[in-house]
Amino acid sequence: MQLNEPRKVTVGEALAWIGDGMKLLSGHWGVVIGALVMIFVITTVLQFVPLIGPLAQPFLMTLLYGGLVKIFHRIDTTGQSDFTDLFAGFSQRTGPLLLLSLAQLGVFVAIGLLVGVGVVAMAGTAGVMSQGMDPSMGSGGLGVGSLLLGLVGLVVMVLVAFLFYFSVPLVMLTDTGPGRAMSLSFKACMKNLGPMIVYGLVAMVMVALGALPALLGWLFVMPILAGAFYLSFKRILTES
Repeated sequence: MQLNEPRKVTVGEALAWIGDGMKLLSGHWGVVIGALVMIFVITTVLQFVPLIGPLAQPFLMTLLYGGLVKIFHRIDTTGQSDFTDLFAGFSQRTGPLLLLSLAQLGVFVAIGLLVGVGVVAMAGTAGVMSQGMDPSMGSGGLGVGSLLLGLVGLVVMVLVAFLFYFSVPLVMLTDTGPGRAMSLSFKACMKNLGPMIVYGLVAMVMVALGALPALLGWLFVMPILAGAFYLSFKRILTES
């Protein structure tokens, strides 16, 4: 795919990804549902493998994620679908995808450590403040500090998510290196902050509603959102 500078889209264009994602699935529901179910099964099985499972999961999921993107790219460009594309990441762009997964893991570990330090420091500060004063004042300060820490953490997690949101399709489909993929992904998301927030809220509602009938609705919702994601990448980063 021909990579372009991130373009800005409207809220209407972002919401249209959902309907267009459904159209993209026409004639290919079985392949896409099968791929998503396979990803779910692999994820579930890895959770029961001691030590190795949790360590391998982020790397395997990145490779499978790249394969899912490949499935939609084939549908979009040829009108055909191939279930074996799900495993394309194990033979195509494998090194860059693994490096991307390693970078993601490193970022989340660093954030976890920072949050841990922040919690310890906040608790220590509240303890010092409570000495020689009403204990309720210390607990109140701890509550406010916890709220502020939570808000800061939420903002940080969103910004980190922007780093990786489009990074897999960038690496898989445009031969972009992991570092540049993260930079372009962040730039694309920040440039479309409003539309991305609205689209994200609508997607969350769809996922919540899809979970109601014993999660069976996800067999309908998740393929649509996967198609919508591919189209969002295509229209923001590869179309002029």
